[in-house]
Amino acid sequence: MSQNSEGNYAPEKKDVLVAADGRWHDIYTSLAPSLVPAHKKAGRGVSCPVHGGEDGFKIFRKTAVSSSGGICRTCGVKADGIALLMWVNHWSFHHALQEIGALLRVKDPYGRSADGFSPSVVIRKDPAPAKLEPSDDWLREAMRKLWMGTVPLTHPSAEPARLYLRSRGILAWDRTELSRYVRFHPALTYLDKAGKRSKHPGIVCSLIDPEGQAVTINRHYLTVKGEKADIAEPKKMFPIPSNRKLPGCAVPTSQTSEVLNVCEGLETALSVETAMGIAVWPLVNTFLMETFVPPACTKAVRIWADKDRKEGGQKAASVLKKRLWEMGIKAQIMLPDMPIPDGSKSVDWNDVLRERGSIGFIGHEVYRVQR
Repeated sequence: MSQNSEGNYAPEKKDVLVAADGRWHDIYTSLAPSLVPAHKKAGRGVSCPVHGGEDGFKIFRKTAVSSSGGICRTCGVKADGIALLMWVNHWSFHHALQEIGALLRVKDPYGRSADGFSPSVVIRKDPAPAKLEPSDDWLREAMRKLWMGTVPLTHPSAEPARLYLRSRGILAWDRTELSRYVRFHPALTYLDKAGKRSKHPGIVCSLIDPEGQAVTINRHYLTVKGEKADIAEPKKMFPIPSNRKLPGCAVPTSQTSEVLNVCEGLETALSVETAMGIAVWPLVNTFLMETFVPPACTKAVRIWADKDRKEGGQKAASVLKKRLWEMGIKAQIMLPDMPIPDGSKSVDWNDVLRERGSIGFIGHEVYRVQR
């Protein structure tokens, strides 16, 4: 990027964002190729361009074409593509505006342009989305209708859910409190990447924020025989209305108490309950584990973590443990003592239950708050 002879080239942020609307793919291709995979898979977690890993970064699906903001699980939210380029390239705000503005031929308030700059690609306007994103009202109504169509896991029609849980050695599904937030739906809609719709039975979990408000629904797609549905994403979270926040959420499967048990997945939660008779709150994924906010009455938390080769589960548990201690809440990580089998990516507490039964949990039945 070169400077104009009339002085320093200084485009305005608003002008740059207007020009960049629909052009972020080529902007990233030219200025930050490491952001291209996330932009292609907007809304899905990918390897972080700064910290690496498996799924620590994503570009927001709703704004991918317009302002192209994103979030790093380590560094937090980046409001738009300008902020992302500053973060990835270690640029100042002014430098980022100059680079993008020069690439897009944006003139600054004084009519100056970046002479001599030749973009490495031909910038094109991305085609408009095939359809508009659903509105917040539509999302809330769709989730309400979905939840109204559910029944407890003890209902006769919920046999696919019980077959699935029994196949994993899980027998804890008949507790009344559980049915408030974990239920069965006979015909969940699944939309694949090609736009094809299909119907599947499944288990649904309601994610609740620290204020007690329902935020979204996580869906576990099954077959009528109680197997995981043969689809690309057998577990899928419902889109989140813009006025609701996911960080801090959990599936509260029991009343609050001074000592709280949490884990990542539903199967782990119900495995611990099957073996030990204690309720465990699923946090759904590692990101929500790291950002979980316990109820005000909580004095201690036991974290039933997964053990995986890339240590994503352990790291998320450690992040939560550290943050809880900083909040004055005692915390302890419970990690399976089984080795990860050859050819497997991980071992969790459901693996312990299936391999060793309740005896595999011996030594974990007493929680010492003073630790």
